[in-house]
Amino acid sequence: MDDICKVSITFKDRIKAMKAELNLKQRQIKNTSYLAKCTLIWLLTLALCSFGPTLIWDRAEIISGFFIVVNVVAGIVMILANKRYLQGMDELMQKIHLSAMGFTLGAILVGGLAYTNLQLSGLIDFKAQIPDLMFLMGAVYLISVYVLNKHYCAGDE
Repeated sequence: MDDICKVSITFKDRIKAMKAELNLKQRQIKNTSYLAKCTLIWLLTLALCSFGPTLIWDRAEIISGFFIVVNVVAGIVMILANKRYLQGMDELMQKIHLSAMGFTLGAILVGGLAYTNLQLSGLIDFKAQIPDLMFLMGAVYLISVYVLNKHYCAGDE
């Protein structure tokens, strides 16, 4: 009789544990929402660091330094949220995003250095800026994810 009670208790505990676990879809929604919030906070602190010294606190160095530290901390939290987001994906999506990140890193490295050399050699008149690289990085990543999704998931439709 004791064995039956133990099995019953173990079975009930297992059912409770299964209900407590999030399925893949729920985990993705939770991780995406958390990443979006962290990214928004980072963007707001970045805007504050960029525009605050001239528009709000008249270039007070202590205040600027404080908000730069806040921005870096928010950026680290965003990076960790991105890691959690990627780890919450299934294996195929992880592979797609890892490949897209590889393409993006290569494009930024090759494209960024070529862009700098064009400017240094005088072939282009305007100065190479970091926002130009950010745009290239975002475009390459989004296009890579789209193309790789089409490539790996073509038979699923």
